[in-house]
Amino acid sequence: MNRIAVVRVRGRVDVKKDVQETLKMLNLTKTNHCVIIDDRDSFVGMLQKVKDYVTYGPIDSNTLSKLIIKWGRLEGNVRITEEYIKEKTGKDLESFCKDFLEFKSELSDINIKKVFRLHPPHKGYEATKKPYTLGGTLGPRYNEINGLIQKMI
Repeated sequence: MNRIAVVRVRGRVDVKKDVQETLKMLNLTKTNHCVIIDDRDSFVGMLQKVKDYVTYGPIDSNTLSKLIIKWGRLEGNVRITEEYIKEKTGKDLESFCKDFLEFKSELSDINIKKVFRLHPPHKGYEATKKPYTLGGTLGPRYNEINGLIQKMI
């Protein structure tokens, strides 16, 4: 099993009701929001339904650690620090991220919010109405999701 980063690319206008509900179940309520999920069959089916509004792929530990430090928030919009992670889990950030990707720990262990509110990518998206395979942004992009998230951090 893998951890998958899902980023919402398109907005809220003219979205079908069932797609809108699926995006809400994934906690992707606004453009440029990112969530980390696993690749269970139920999540894969949800991604298939919303593939025209999001882009997704497996995340690596380096990108995940940058994402947590820069955009990870606690309740009350408080930033995450490496000292906080060390205090809560007894591990440094890199080992926590590796354990998270190996399903040995969860983001809820450090009480982090599920949604990362990112900036739009530096130099913009390619094309927000085309799939990634045709030179656009939407749908699965496999390991290239890490490059997109790096541009959004």
